Amino acid sequence: MKFLRRYQSEIYGEYRKAYLRDGAMSGLIIGVAVLFCKLIYYPIFAPENYVTDLVLLACTLFFAYRYRSRLENNKVYFKELMLYGLGLGVVAAVVYGLFLLLYGGVIDKDFAARCLEHFIHGEQNGAGTEEEKAATIAVMRTYKLHTWAFIGFFRTAVMSIMTAFVAALVFRTEKNKPVIKN
Repeated sequence: MKFLRRYQSEIYGEYRKAYLRDGAMSGLIIGVAVLFCKLIYYPIFAPENYVTDLVLLACTLFFAYRYRSRLENNKVYFKELMLYGLGLGVVAAVVYGLFLLLYGGVIDKDFAARCLEHFIHGEQNGAGTEEEKAATIAVMRTYKLHTWAFIGFFRTAVMSIMTAFVAALVFRTEKNKPVIKN
C-alpha cells in the first residue's frame, strides 16, 4: 500500500511574470488602503492589521481569478495557483514593507511611536511576570521605523500563505492526477 503519492501537474501560464506584476500592484493597493485610513482620521496602530489583511485577501482573490481567466480554457491546477499566490504575496509584502518606510518617514512621522505605544499597552495587559513584561518592553523600545517596516513585511508574507491557499482552493479548475509507481 502506498502512503505517499506523487502528483502530476502542468503549469499552464506564465505565473512568474504575473505574480511580479500583480504582487507589486497588490502592495501598492495595500499602501493606498493605509493612506485612506489616515485620511479618514483612523491612522494605523500596527504595521499589520485587519484592514491590510482583508485588502491582501481581496487582491489575492481578484488577481488569482484574473490570472485563471487569462489562461487557455481557464484550466489551472491547485499547485500553479499556490505558486502564483505565494509569489504575489511575497512581492506585495516587499512593496508594502518599502511603503511603510516611506509612510513612517515622510507621511506619518508618528507611526513608529504609535506602534510602540500600541504594543507596549498590549504587553502590559498580557500574561507573564512583571520581569518578563519589562524585558519585552525594553526590547520594544529599541525598535525603529525599519523594524516596524520589517514586521509589516514579514506578517504580510506569512498572511499571504493563507490567502494563497484560499485562492488556490477557490479558483482551481483541475484536480491533480496521482502518478502510481510500479
